[in-house]
Amino acid sequence: MRRDSRGTWKRPTAECGARGVRTTRELEPSGGYLSVVSVAEALAMGLERHQAGKFSEAEAIYRKVLQVEPDNAQALYLLGRLGAQAGQYEAAVALLTRAVALHPTQAPWQLSLGEAYARWGKPEEAAAAFSQAIALDPSLAAAHTHMGIMRYGQGRLTDAEQCFSQVVRLSPQDTQARANLGRALFDQGKQTEALDQFRQAARLAPNDPSAQFNLGTVLQSAGHFEEARAAFEQALAHDPNNAQAHNNLGIVLRALNRLNQAESHYRRAIEIDPASVSAYNNLAVVLSDLNRHREAVAAYREVIKRAPQVAEAYSNLAGSLETMGEVDEAIEVAQRAIGLNAQLPQAYCNLGMCLQSRGQLDEAIEAYRTGLQVAPDDYRQHSNLVYALNYHPGYDAEAIFNEHRAWGRRHADPLTAKPPAHPNDRTPDRRLRVGYVSGHFRSHAVAAFVEPMLAAHDHEVCEVFCYSGVEVADETTRRFQACADHWRDLLGLDDQQACKQIVDDRIDVLVDLAGHIRGNRLLVFARKPAPVQVTYIGYQNTTGMVAMDYRLTDAWSDPPGTTDRYYTERLVRLPRSFFCYQPDAEAPPVSSLPAASRGHITFGSFNHVSKITPEVLATWAELLRAVPGSRLVFLAHATPWLAAHVRDALARHGIAADRVELASRRPHAEYLALISTVDVALDAFPFNGHTTTCDCLWQGVPVVMLAGKTYVSRFGSSALVNLDLQEWIATTPQQYVETAAHLASDLSRLAELRAGLRERMAASPILDAGGFTRNLEAAYREMWQAWCSSSSD
Repeated sequence: MRRDSRGTWKRPTAECGARGVRTTRELEPSGGYLSVVSVAEALAMGLERHQAGKFSEAEAIYRKVLQVEPDNAQALYLLGRLGAQAGQYEAAVALLTRAVALHPTQAPWQLSLGEAYARWGKPEEAAAAFSQAIALDPSLAAAHTHMGIMRYGQGRLTDAEQCFSQVVRLSPQDTQARANLGRALFDQGKQTEALDQFRQAARLAPNDPSAQFNLGTVLQSAGHFEEARAAFEQALAHDPNNAQAHNNLGIVLRALNRLNQAESHYRRAIEIDPASVSAYNNLAVVLSDLNRHREAVAAYREVIKRAPQVAEAYSNLAGSLETMGEVDEAIEVAQRAIGLNAQLPQAYCNLGMCLQSRGQLDEAIEAYRTGLQVAPDDYRQHSNLVYALNYHPGYDAEAIFNEHRAWGRRHADPLTAKPPAHPNDRTPDRRLRVGYVSGHFRSHAVAAFVEPMLAAHDHEVCEVFCYSGVEVADETTRRFQACADHWRDLLGLDDQQACKQIVDDRIDVLVDLAGHIRGNRLLVFARKPAPVQVTYIGYQNTTGMVAMDYRLTDAWSDPPGTTDRYYTERLVRLPRSFFCYQPDAEAPPVSSLPAASRGHITFGSFNHVSKITPEVLATWAELLRAVPGSRLVFLAHATPWLAAHVRDALARHGIAADRVELASRRPHAEYLALISTVDVALDAFPFNGHTTTCDCLWQGVPVVMLAGKTYVSRFGSSALVNLDLQEWIATTPQQYVETAAHLASDLSRLAELRAGLRERMAASPILDAGGFTRNLEAAYREMWQAWCSSSSD
């Protein structure tokens, strides 16, 4: 709260000095003053010097008066005020107490005594003096202001509100009084009343940058970002060098997904105030949003240089380093953050992500669990935990399901207790309003499956709404926009606001495309904004929440009667396949078999390293032994730790380091070219690949897979089932090795398969986007009709 110079720190004035007892007693000569002056004249001279900032001269005069008249109340009062200004609070209190005792009816003197007590750290004594001042003069606004500021500082917000309300009644045009009242109201959660006060203050002083800044700050905190933007811009119009206003405007613009504008204001804040830790940190965050991670890392290092003990900076730096593939350093930095602040939940989250990126699943899961102990209500951290369990072969389906239900019970189900009413027209055969919610309407693995589906929708059957959380739009985003009848940007909207948008759009069927992966809006779904809610494609397990009605799958990925108990949703098994796939339009042509020219088989894996468990490495080692001279290439951020880990793990199984290549992660076109350099692709387990499987098949590369009993270990091989290539699906590690070795043993057969795979795929159900989408629309229709016929909302 900004202190009011007109109340809290009001300086002595001639009026204050004139309220003492007048006298005509003369003083002895002193310095350069008139040889003979009256006490009244001396006090007037002292007050004049006091107000001019000549404090030592004023003090000398006051003390001279007190030598002549030790009980001169006016001199005691003025000298006490001077002492308070000099920070000599104990002496000031003693002088002011004497003055008040001599003239107890002087309300401004009681106010000054209260001020001195407050600055000395004596709140109750200060409160008594302020109360006495108010009793003597209820119209003394400054006394109410000081009492309110003190009560606010003590956390007694109701009392502070009462004090500030009285000031507003006394001085309705006082903008600072309204700002103080607004803050007290806001901190009590009285958001509407608080905003009213800040808006009135800004209306009363439209050219006052402080009033506009205060309004912008509260609007920002309340999530009214567009209004906050206007307020901060108005503040900057009158005070263009206000670094804090530039910084706060950057925060608001980022919330509105105007990332480049946000960056500009952060940089301007830094120009004005190069020491601003907040501006540097916020700049780093927006650079990370813009995928300019190298610049973000540099900005975070600037934050750490200026504030080396700020744990949040290390945690954020770890996140950017991990994204760049500098995982080894990222882990060290995240551990440093935890060392500085063991109660910082995001540090455990970033540490867990880094460890998971190196395939250290036990350690990652432990980090996520520790983070949850620190912040049990952090639903994102809990989502990271449930997602990580899918990768770990040591957790069975029951344990993984139980953790998903724990997530749902803690974070989502309480929000479902009072869902909004759904006044949707229950006509069963009308055109459906279908909404898709995703943060990945951009170049992303999920896009290869969602884009062909959206492009194939029959808009006479479904009116398509896309609710986007995309931070940085790209060409893929623009293609998605062209597929939608309505495009809604959810960035900048909190969950309640997003829910309201969907309710206002009267969505019939709302489809989640993220599950527990990054950028999900599951807590929007928890509020049940649509009568029918479906989860699909983005996540390989249940959401764990009761508000999600259905999950789309197929009979191969979830064999009927075997996995239903591991979902909170009702499974809807689509005919043929649960997905359709759109190959990259720029994919290179299928190349000839590499082994034909190299003289040896090259196996390849393109899964994320977190899927490469010790069991997978052991199986690959056995395969390399079974196929002499063969080599293995797999895609990874080849950090020193990971290279040593893979080399040592394979060496324990007798595989020399020169038979294995860790290929660095690369742009998509180069990734597809890398796929073309291998003869046989090896999938991971228990967590299948999906996009990588389809990409390999499109490049003519057979994929060997190990299918388990649940979706996460079966969904990828649905592609092989739809290509009638079940012989590449193993059910045991030994069969996996035998299948891959058999493919490698017949180069002519392998070359023939390679040459025909793309054509075979093009003729399969997984590239039949039209047929797939008709099946999908039929499923939506059945879900909708079931709701229409239900008796409850």
